[in-house]
Amino acid sequence: MDKLQNIWIHGDCLKELEKLESESVDLIITSPPYHNLRVYSNDPADLSNCETYEEYYYLLSLVIEECHRVLKPAGKFVIQFEDYNYTLGRDGKRGKESLVGEINQIFLNKQFTLWTEVIWHKYTPQRAMLSDGALWFRNLKNRDTQVAANWGYVYVYRKEGEAEQIQGADITLEDWATWADGVWHISNSGIGHTTPFAEELVRRIIKLWSMPGDTVLDPFAGAGTVNHVAIKNKRNAIGIELKKEFYDLAIEKRFSTYTDDDFKLTYTKEDVTASFLKEKEMAEQGKENAKREAEEKKQLRKQKKDIREEIKELELQLQALGLKKSEIIKLKKGVTVND
Repeated sequence: MDKLQNIWIHGDCLKELEKLESESVDLIITSPPYHNLRVYSNDPADLSNCETYEEYYYLLSLVIEECHRVLKPAGKFVIQFEDYNYTLGRDGKRGKESLVGEINQIFLNKQFTLWTEVIWHKYTPQRAMLSDGALWFRNLKNRDTQVAANWGYVYVYRKEGEAEQIQGADITLEDWATWADGVWHISNSGIGHTTPFAEELVRRIIKLWSMPGDTVLDPFAGAGTVNHVAIKNKRNAIGIELKKEFYDLAIEKRFSTYTDDDFKLTYTKEDVTASFLKEKEMAEQGKENAKREAEEKKQLRKQKKDIREEIKELELQLQALGLKKSEIIKLKKGVTVND
């Protein structure tokens, strides 16, 4: 039986990515640090230390380029981010800096295709108001209303090339009924991190765009959420984290709890296909049952209509024989005329 690997690396992701083999990773999931929002460390390799957006985008592009190299053909790179919200206390102004255009262009320049996207609804507007008093109702004035930034982007990029052909995905029909929606309502929660990565968000991404036994990479791994969810869902994991505090936190709070069973690859791609085909068969059977029920209801409606037409015809015949309407009504109720 194959044994899964949880590779946990402390260091600069750009340098560590260079050590990985080309086309060795099936899926990349990450949420990079933001420029001038939260400074995680004084390390010059930390993207949060960038002086300008130009520097930030340049360094991010270098990471994305290395990720393109290590990703397998047709592999997916899933990046979660939000537009930058200016505040008076931090930036001396209010408004927003849109990151979508610049980040998307970097991926296009690195030969990725924007494959699909999701809106992650992270929390209620009421929660956003607790951290930003300008959103309070009493502060709505001067036609300068802003709404809560309580959601984020989840962009899925595809590397060029062809992948191994596998029928189905590692999810159920019930999962797909919810996950097919372009807006995911998932609570933003995590351990010991200022910007936690919701485990349920990562689980959906891993299930949709990878298979058991695949390798999942997070170059900005934080407290190890992607590694943790990958191992729990029977994928290999590689995480790279620059900040020692987060690196140690993942080991202490997550990885130290693992047992040998966590690293056993208990189901395979073939199992996924078999499960998918079973779900598909059940879905098709459900469609057939629904179709049959609809046809039966249609036939029943037709029979009722025919019976009503026959009754009307009989009433007309009885009237022609001189029977009064009141007597016909009694007959319809099962009462004879002599009663």
